[in-house]
Amino acid sequence: MASRASRLRIRPLAGAVVLVTFALAACQPYRDEIFNIVNETGENVVVTWNRGDLYANLPPGGSIEKIPPPNRCRVTPLPDDRFTATTETGKRYTYGRPMCPGETWHIREKTPGSPPASAGDRRTP
Repeated sequence: MASRASRLRIRPLAGAVVLVTFALAACQPYRDEIFNIVNETGENVVVTWNRGDLYANLPPGGSIEKIPPPNRCRVTPLPDDRFTATTETGKRYTYGRPMCPGETWHIREKTPGSPPASAGDRRTP
């Protein structure tokens, strides 16, 4: 049976663990602060940004997140960001707008009846 002294030492420790857990949870970004890129092509893709700078290599089903500045898409004119994804077989997809908080670019083929990949998404030949 635990002694009274050991129980008294556990209570502050448990309180500290709970406090740290809540503090870390509060530091996590919210979904509306994150820009996501999701590869739904079934192939590996290389994602480049702006003038060909490497942004990510994504396997099929892979994704990457970035937290852009919160006011990034509230300025006029909008930043001139452009993303391009190129598959192993040479298919190219472009995201024709800036990386804005709360948006997701689903890299995928457009098929009749499917939801749009994103507002700025288009496949380029």
